[in-house]
Amino acid sequence: MFSEETEAKFKHLLSIYPSKRSALIPMLLAAQREQGYITNEAINYIAGLVELSASEVESILSFYTLLRRSPVGKYHILVCTNLACLLRGSDQIEACVKRKLGVDFGNVTPDGLFSAIEFECLGSCTTAPVIQVNGDFYENLDVAKTEAIIDELRRKG
Repeated sequence: MFSEETEAKFKHLLSIYPSKRSALIPMLLAAQREQGYITNEAINYIAGLVELSASEVESILSFYTLLRRSPVGKYHILVCTNLACLLRGSDQIEACVKRKLGVDFGNVTPDGLFSAIEFECLGSCTTAPVIQVNGDFYENLDVAKTEAIIDELRRKG
């Protein structure tokens, strides 16, 4: 189901935690890294490895925003909406992202390039407002900077 590298990662994770269930989230992240999102098959497989039911894994999975149950765009944008960002204009950044992508949060653009979600806190309050794209931070944003970021990513394809 997974590459040899990911299977080795699973084996390693199971060996370093005192309880198998403690390896669950790192294993889900590894599965997502390989497959792009967490499939039903991955849930069942990992549940077996950590000796949990699939429904227990699903309940844990549903709690974490960074764990995805459906495909995302090539460029997945997280828009911070916590208080510091909100006070510095994240609502305008959010509106800009939706307008530029032409889809609402939680959806993928028809070309598969973009998706975006609201994110409660990206932990970069001193550089608010901030977005994250595939793990890269873009800070001290305004609408013009946000538009330029999306345009550049679109050019890259």
